[in-house]
Order: sequence, then C-alpha cells, then structure tokens
Amino acid sequence: MNKFLYSILIAAAGFGTLNAQQKVMKIEYKDGTTEMKNVTDVSKISFVSEGQIDPSEKMVDLGLSVKWASYNVGAANPWEGGNFYAYGEIEPKTEYTLENYQWYCDNDGEDHDQWEEYYKLGATITGTNYDVAHVKWGGQWRIPTRDEWRELINNCDFTWTGMEGVTGALITSRINGNSIFLPAVGNMVGTEHTHDQLGCFYWTSTEYEQADITQECRNYRANIDASNRSAEGYDYPDVGFSIRPVYGPVPEPALPSYTAPTEMIDLGLSVKWAPFNIGAQGASETGDYICWGEITEKQYSHIYNYKWYDPITNDYVEIGDQISGTEYDPANVLWGNGWRLPTEAEIKELIEKCTWTAEQYGYTVTGPNGNSIFLPACGMQGYKGAPRNKVQSGYYMTGNADVRTNYQGLKMTSNAATLRFSRGALNKFNKPEASFCSKAGGIQVRPVHQDRKSVV
Repeated sequence: MNKFLYSILIAAAGFGTLNAQQKVMKIEYKDGTTEMKNVTDVSKISFVSEGQIDPSEKMVDLGLSVKWASYNVGAANPWEGGNFYAYGEIEPKTEYTLENYQWYCDNDGEDHDQWEEYYKLGATITGTNYDVAHVKWGGQWRIPTRDEWRELINNCDFTWTGMEGVTGALITSRINGNSIFLPAVGNMVGTEHTHDQLGCFYWTSTEYEQADITQECRNYRANIDASNRSAEGYDYPDVGFSIRPVYGPVPEPALPSYTAPTEMIDLGLSVKWAPFNIGAQGASETGDYICWGEITEKQYSHIYNYKWYDPITNDYVEIGDQISGTEYDPANVLWGNGWRLPTEAEIKELIEKCTWTAEQYGYTVTGPNGNSIFLPACGMQGYKGAPRNKVQSGYYMTGNADVRTNYQGLKMTSNAATLRFSRGALNKFNKPEASFCSKAGGIQVRPVHQDRKSVV
C-alpha cells in the first residue's frame, strides 16, 4: 500500500470519529472523474495487476457453457468501459487506424515481394497470444467466440438501462437469473470515439467467413443496443472495440473424419508407405495442406496463424525435435492404427534406395523389391490460400525439426526437415532431396506404418 495514502486513510478515519460529516475519502481518477467513499466502509486497499485478480472475483455463472466476466478488460467495475483494442492486439492506443494496426503490412512500395494486406491470424484467436483477455488475465480467461456470444444472446433477456450513470445493457440469464452489465461505450475509429452511450460493441474471437481469400479482412463482433442484439456483424480489425472475457477451456475444433487406408505399400524398406496422402482418396490426388506440428488443414498458411508461433516473443514455440507418432503428428491423430509421419532418416532412405521416375505431375517411386508409390507435385499452401507451384513442385512433411544452428550458434527454430522436388530446366523435375522448409507453410503428408517404438 502507498504509505501516503495509508496515512490519509488513518487520519481520515480518526478525524471522522470527531465529526461524522468528515468520514469520506475522495478518489480522483486519471480521466478527471472523482468518487466519494465512506471511510468506515473501507477495510483494505491494495494494488494488483489485472492478471493477479482471483477469477472467482470477476466471473458470473449464467448457466451457459462458459462463465462471463463481470467487467471489461481494462476496467475495474461493470459500468466502466475499460480499454479499446484492435483485433489481435494486446495494448490499447489513442488512435485506431489502418496505418498503425499491428497486423497490417503497408508495403509503401519498398518491397515488391510483399503485398499490402491484413495478416490473417486464424479462424479464431481465443486463448492464443493474440487474445488480450488471455494475455492480460491469464488462466482460462479469453475472448469469447462468436458462438459463445450467440449462446449469450439466445439464452438471456436484455434490458436497456443504466448503472452508475452509464447507459448499457443488463443481461439476465433465463436459465438461472444471474446477470451481467455491458456498458454502452461505443467504439474507436481513428481518434474518434463514436456511439458512446448508444451501443455496446465487443470483439468476438472469430474471423469472418469469407468465400475466398482476398486482401480484405473482417472479424465478427457483437453489437447490442436499445433495440438490437446480434453477433452476426463484422468489421475491419483495426477498429477499436471493447473486450468482455469469458472463462473456460478453449473449444476444440472438430477433427475431419478420415478413413485410413487398409493397405500398406511394402517397398522393401524399413517402413511401409501409405498409398496416398492424408486428405486424398487416390495416389494422384492432392491431399490436405498441413503445417508442421498441426493436425488439420487451414484456409491459408502463414506464420501469423501458425499454432506454434508466439507473437509476443517473436519466436517459434518448441514442441520437440521429433514429433513422429506423437500428439503433434497428423498421421497419428487422424489415421491412428500405427500410421505416423516419416522421419528424416526414412525420407533419405526413400530417396537413396528407390528409383525415381518423373511423370507429368509427380514422381513414381519404385522400391528395391519392385513395388511403387506415386508422389504428386502438390506445391505448398501459403498466405493466399491457393497452393503455390502446384504441379511444379512437391513438398512432403517429416517428423523432424531443423536442428541446425545459424552463424550465431542459435537453433533454426523456424524450419522442419522436408522431402522436396521441383521442376528445373526444360520443365523437368530435378532429383528429389531431403531439404528444409518453413514450419508455417502448409504441405502434404504421406504417412508410413511401423511400430512407433522403432522411431529414430
């Protein structure tokens, strides 16, 4: 406790015993507002950060799938607006513009290889390092998804009212009668504070579902006012909205239902190979584009929506140097029954001990025993969504991370070992090689089958 403030309280309490009219404490806030408190009502004053507050002190059970916070991020009471945040940012600003939005690339003609566009952070940011509620409050606090806002809207009654002189929405659960209050503090566009006392605008954690990938970007928001309530609207991510957190585990996305092949191709090597890629049904089909250490295909692949990238530290999260057969292995998770990612050593074995015959759209790989598999040239999925260099190159995932070091002796955390081939001169495929590519790029997975105990 601030010693000066403590002295004031003691003095005020002591003086108040002599004069009942003086038993008050005047609190002056940075925004110029003041508040009067009766000294006899104060038992303790302490200063803590947002993340140090006990979750039970700020959560409300509305009988829904998650608990809702009783106030906004940056606030201390239900009627306070708290801070405004651009989507995916974790610090408030005085100005909310495209130019100062953290996740927008303003090329300004300096780099012809980099387009001007929003960096898309993924289908949802809830519980990630782009989630200000999770970063500031910790634990299972996070920005609610669009579906969780929908759940709130569909199961509660809304009364447009006021609290401590602030207009807003009193939201009362039809399940158990508990309630929360959302202050109508509007939003921030540029330096303009709009819709104050007129509407409640809150970010969801969900990206707007676009039919195709463009340079534009939108994210769903909740909008509540005197006559409307909806989680169907969307807005540019550089606009500043309030954040009302929820408390609960991050919803697990549904995994695709894949049937593993019933046959394994014995090439006369140390492992047997799958006849087709994950997500395909035949040998020549393109399968799913999956990032290293992730399980499912995404609409696009980039470092900023890569699960194992931390924007706070600007570094990749270590999940192990060898993920074959683990929870980070898409073959193991999606196909099971002994299917797993090949190791770097097994990729090299495939290259060195097999005969590679270039076809129009890939390679036929024939083992020492005469059996063969086909690896189509599927390219790599990047930030624009559509695969790059399809029919021109092939990239296949291994379970090995890049363990090389740079000139400073630091580990190359951004790459993973990969089987790669591409067209060269005269439009002919070059010899396949064991190489490396970005963990954040979406590539194909051709599983192998063997007892996991033998993985090296």
